[in-house]
Amino acid sequence: MDVRRLHAFAKVYELRSFSRAGEDLLLSQPTISAHILALEDELDTQLFDRLGRTVLPTQAGDVLYRYCTTIFTQLDHAKADILALSKRVAGELVIGGSTIPAQYIIPGLVGRYTALYPEVRINLAGGDSSEIALKVAEGTVHVGIIGAPAAAPELLCIPYLDDALILLAPLRLGGQTFAGPRWGEELLALPWIMREHGSGTRQTLEAAMAQKGLDIRTANTALCAHSSLAALECVVAGLGVAAVSRLAAQSYLERGLVAALSVPELDMRRSFYVVHHARRYLFPALRYFLKTCGCA
Repeated sequence: MDVRRLHAFAKVYELRSFSRAGEDLLLSQPTISAHILALEDELDTQLFDRLGRTVLPTQAGDVLYRYCTTIFTQLDHAKADILALSKRVAGELVIGGSTIPAQYIIPGLVGRYTALYPEVRINLAGGDSSEIALKVAEGTVHVGIIGAPAAAPELLCIPYLDDALILLAPLRLGGQTFAGPRWGEELLALPWIMREHGSGTRQTLEAAMAQKGLDIRTANTALCAHSSLAALECVVAGLGVAAVSRLAAQSYLERGLVAALSVPELDMRRSFYVVHHARRYLFPALRYFLKTCGCA
C-alpha cells in the first residue's frame, strides 16, 4: 500500500471530512478522494460511508485505521534508528512529570539532554504520579519521572533520586515538636493542606502515618491542593500545615516564609522514579534520555 494514501485515509478518519483532511495535508479535495478510492479498489471494500457532508468509517475503515497507527509508529522508529546509525538522534520524545519532578528535576535533565541531542523535539506532560504512570502504560507518554513506584506490572520503575517530605507550618505554629504518647492525635488535630489522591506526596505521607497506626482520613483537612506550589502558598497564607518535598520547601524555609515542624516518629523518606514501558521499543531518543538519567 502507498504510504501517502494511508496518510490521507488516516486524516479523513480522524477529521471525518475529505475537505478538512485536504486542508490539513495541503492537498486538494479531489486528490484526497482519489487516494481513498485507490485504497478501496486495492482492498476491494468500502472504507467510508459518504452521507451527504458526513463521513463515517465502515468496519473495514476502523480496522485499517488501527493498523495505520502501528505502521506510522514503526516508520518513525525505523527513521530514528537509521539516523542513529549516523550518530544522529532525532524525533519526538514525550516526557511526563509529576509536580516536583516537573518543576525541579526535569528542566535540568532536558537541558543536558538537548545540549547533546538538539534534533530531538521534546514535549512535556504533567499530572500526578498515578496519571503519569497511566499515560506511560497507554503509550501517550514515552518516559516519566514520578514520586511513587507505579503498580502496573508492564512498567519498569528505576529509582532515580532520593528525597524526603518535611512538615511545614505557618510561622505562628512553627518550632513545635510532636512527641510523647499523644503526638499523632495532636498532629492530626492541626488544620491540614492535603495533596490530591494519586499524588506521590500524599502516598508517602499516608504510608508514613500508617506505619505508626495513624489514619490520614481522620486528619483535620482544611483543603486539598493539587500542586506543591499551591500547598506551600496555602501554608504561607496561614491556612494549615502541609507535607512538602524538601526540594520544593527549601527556598520557602530560607526566606523565612514558613516554619518546619519536628515529628521524630515519622519517616517520610522517598525516592523519585524514572518509569517507562518494559515491553515497548526503546527508540533512540528514549534510549539516550534514559542514558542521560543514568538508567541505561
